[in-house]
Amino acid sequence: MVLCHHGLVFSQQKELEALDALQTLSLKDNARALTELQSRAALFETSAFDEVKRVYLSTLIGAEFDAGRPDRAQAAIDRLLALSQATKDDIGIVLANTAAAHRQASSGQVREAIVRLNSVEAAALRSADPEALWIFHLVMGSLQNTTGMFEPALAHILESMDFARARPRQSQASLLRSQVQLGLVYMSMKNGEKALKTISDAMLIARSLEAVSIMGALSLNRGNIASSMGRHDTAIAAYQAALDIGQRSGQTGLQAAALNNIGDIHLIRREYAKAEPIERRAIAKYLEAGDAAGAALSRANVGFALMGQGRIDEGTTEVKAALAFLRSAGARTTQEIILEELSRMYEQAGRFREAVETVREQQILSKELFRSDREQAVARLQEQFNSVQRERQIEALASANKLKDAEIHNRRLMQTATAIGMAVVVVVGGVIALLYRRTRRANHALQEAKLEADKALSDKSIFLATASHDLRQPIHAMSMMVEAIGLRNKSPAIAPLLVDLKSSMNAMRQLFNALLDLSKLETGMTAVRAVPVSLPSMLGEVAKMFREQAVLGGLDLRLHLPRRHAVVLADPILLRQALANLTHNALRYTRKGGILLTVRRRGDDWLIEVWDTGMGIATGDDHQVFSPYYRSPDASQVDSAGYGLGLAVVARCAKLMNATCGLQSRLGKGSRFWLRLCAVDTPWGAAAPGLDGPTGAEATAWKPLSGRCLVLDDDLQVIAAWKAMLEGWGMQARFATTAAEAFAHLEQGFLPDAIFCDQRLRSGESGFDVLRQLLACCPGASGAMVSGELNSDELTKAEDDGYLVFRKPLDLAALHAVLESWLRRRESDLVATDSVES
Repeated sequence: MVLCHHGLVFSQQKELEALDALQTLSLKDNARALTELQSRAALFETSAFDEVKRVYLSTLIGAEFDAGRPDRAQAAIDRLLALSQATKDDIGIVLANTAAAHRQASSGQVREAIVRLNSVEAAALRSADPEALWIFHLVMGSLQNTTGMFEPALAHILESMDFARARPRQSQASLLRSQVQLGLVYMSMKNGEKALKTISDAMLIARSLEAVSIMGALSLNRGNIASSMGRHDTAIAAYQAALDIGQRSGQTGLQAAALNNIGDIHLIRREYAKAEPIERRAIAKYLEAGDAAGAALSRANVGFALMGQGRIDEGTTEVKAALAFLRSAGARTTQEIILEELSRMYEQAGRFREAVETVREQQILSKELFRSDREQAVARLQEQFNSVQRERQIEALASANKLKDAEIHNRRLMQTATAIGMAVVVVVGGVIALLYRRTRRANHALQEAKLEADKALSDKSIFLATASHDLRQPIHAMSMMVEAIGLRNKSPAIAPLLVDLKSSMNAMRQLFNALLDLSKLETGMTAVRAVPVSLPSMLGEVAKMFREQAVLGGLDLRLHLPRRHAVVLADPILLRQALANLTHNALRYTRKGGILLTVRRRGDDWLIEVWDTGMGIATGDDHQVFSPYYRSPDASQVDSAGYGLGLAVVARCAKLMNATCGLQSRLGKGSRFWLRLCAVDTPWGAAAPGLDGPTGAEATAWKPLSGRCLVLDDDLQVIAAWKAMLEGWGMQARFATTAAEAFAHLEQGFLPDAIFCDQRLRSGESGFDVLRQLLACCPGASGAMVSGELNSDELTKAEDDGYLVFRKPLDLAALHAVLESWLRRRESDLVATDSVES
């Protein structure tokens, strides 16, 4: 019996090794591997071992998919699922369902595929098998990336890489497939550097395994990155390499993707006649591979090629059919890309009404995507913050308990030593030393854990601070487009909707500013400068900022200032930020009555108070209101309730200025928030600069402008938004994506009164350098930088040199006021010049 058992084990091992060899062969030559699998099907299907049957069917499914034969893959999936259910094999159930989910996603049923995967998550965890867990996380991450859920997708792909390394067989091949998907996620997140690094790492593994098919996918991804950087010749070469690999290895899906992307480059170059036949070939290959979603994307490209050739209606029909399919499939990220291109094509064809309608549809979709990501991000940050707080409390208790236990043990040991006598002093000393070393090690471990928790908070803040540009860009474009639509709207039925949309845009802008203000403070990006500050002047500016908002809300905003000079030692920027946040918070939660800003002397300090007659705060909640992301349970009653960040910024500002802050409140009666700062006995003070007039969301009626404006920005959607808004204000405008285009406008005789340059340009040029060169050629013009970046040396230098820097998304009231001031000054200069000449 023992010999028979060993013989069976040897037979099973031999069959599994044969399948392992075929899996490796499929990476090099999938067609040959598929032939081998079919020729040995009888051997594996009649095996005495269920594991062999499972591995055989799983290998067959992958080979059939790579060969572009989804129907045959589905037949193998059905057989694997029946086998696994009969044998109650969790691993097989996971493998069959992930393959079925992949098939569903390829046919456009992405939501259904995610539901299917969620249904087998418990089986994957129960199996504790590296292969099952690897494939589950890999496919789930791929599907979430398709639906625009980039952060969860990234987490799943990284998990899949860990399980790939743990596989006893095919570890490197599994890791390779995970890295391919990781590169795709980074590309979706617009992180080109990480995507290229991931592709390079994956290419090394692919070459070591001679994985020709994977090398084709990596060439495809490399071409995508080159295309996004504007290197179209490099991109076409990479796509052609992927196409050649796909043709040699018989991978229909790879051929389809390569053809689609080559056609896409021709569309970018406006070579529409070349693009159309290539995209039609791509559709045929996608359908042959059973990838309906890919075919829809190529169909949209065929539509764009037709529109570019002047066949607008015919092209629109193709694009809208593709959008309908993608909408039903839940592929929102792809929908957004197609809508953006469709609006551009409408504008190019002179169909501006359709262009505006398409932009509106895209903005709604972008808003949904942003809201989803925002809610996930805020929830994740809140969870991280709470987790860190809990860990710190646990660590503190553990440390206290361990130290107390050590103290008790030491005391008892010393008593025992005294009772027994000097004979055991050496032994007791050794025990005490051992306990001391253990306590010291425990304290060291606690300190390391604390440092790790602090690093987690720091990493979160650094992410928020450095990701500002990519986050602000779509909101920047949307706010200007909404303004442009409002200027052109003649329908009273649409006016209330535009007001609501402007309010929503302003809320998103405030969320960005609050998040990024907090992250700047937490990461130390804000340098503290303590100087004498006049409180009457400072509070007067803050009241002026919010006076219009208070009037619109039917509230009374009053000041009560001391008769003598009230001067404190503070950073004027931080103090202004803290007072603005307190005043805005009071306005937000007050429905009737008013807000009072007061200053009173308290010993050697000045006490600044913000009183309101608002909803108040429950006694149990008052100690939490200065914590990040905390919102009172009663905040849901207020439509304009914030995100729990404003008061956290106040607390951080106060700490940086060595001030104290606090509150008193009665639920249903109102609140009193206060700041206490050190008084300076001097009759003068310097106040931080303030803004005049209402902020962007409140200003709705604009004075018409008359002048010429030049805008340099590499984002076509942002340019379209600038164009619509400036023309609505009455400005003549020209637009450029590179410095060469901007100077071409000057050479054609267009002399601007105002110039706006984006800092980050895809061409690699510095927006600040270009702005200075343009202003040197246009002595009478004024100029400003526009950027979504926070921590840029060039922008700091620009501000130090006296240049105006606007942060995205733009405050449109401030922008209009600046333009009006520049044009008025320009007109005065021209009048003065004419007088001198006459």
